[in-house]
Amino acid sequence: MLSEREVRRLHEIELQLRLTDPRLVRRFAALTSGARSRSGPAPAAGRGTGRSVHRAGPLPTALLGLSLLILLVGALAVSVPVVIIGIVLAALSLGVAATVVPSPRPGTA
Repeated sequence: MLSEREVRRLHEIELQLRLTDPRLVRRFAALTSGARSRSGPAPAAGRGTGRSVHRAGPLPTALLGLSLLILLVGALAVSVPVVIIGIVLAALSLGVAATVVPSPRPGTA
């Protein structure tokens, strides 16, 4: 939570940005509106956006868990090649999760 002084300062910074660089403000506005239109309306409080490693299925979740375990072992053993393998495996699992279309959950249209 921001203090009242911090909120005022943030507002001053935003105002100064709007006055000095309107092109940047338009770009951010376009990015924000484009992201909302692609993902639909803003999610309700306490609800996710629908993209998750867990919703992608068990394979990406297991790969991510395995990669984190390998990273931990590599860090404890101070072995750079093992850590690199863990990082590559984590990237692979996140890539698989991003490309897998989640199966519809019960109760959704």
